[in-house]
Amino acid sequence: MWKFLLSSFLILFTAMTLSADATTDQIMKLDREWAKAVVDSDYAALERVTSPGLVYSHSDGAVDTREDFFNRLRKSTSDYQAIDISRMEVKVFGDTAILTARAQFKVLVNGSQVNNDLAYTHVYQKSHGKWVMIAHQSALMAKK
Repeated sequence: MWKFLLSSFLILFTAMTLSADATTDQIMKLDREWAKAVVDSDYAALERVTSPGLVYSHSDGAVDTREDFFNRLRKSTSDYQAIDISRMEVKVFGDTAILTARAQFKVLVNGSQVNNDLAYTHVYQKSHGKWVMIAHQSALMAKK
């Protein structure tokens, strides 16, 4: 009997681990899609990966709704050249996932190249069977 219970537990644990790994991979993929969409100014992709209720907190302290963020990107004198993600970690809590990352943001601002080393946190929520970003918070890292 104990062998059956142990075997059942190991199968269940393995299935849960594989499911968590698949979710982690899915969230990381989604975050790379977000970065590409920002660089490409792909608003259709940004709409797919973000929630209508998105809260977007910038490294300068400004807080936008999704629509405010999109309008900021459209009207901005900033042109995102690249978002080079160097580290990602995901923690999954049921239908919520928290991603922390470090990235180098390369932005052309009024014709001048600006390179910012940022740490950011994205919160994703599974809604109607699909993961969407519900919150963004970034912080400018100290220059060394």
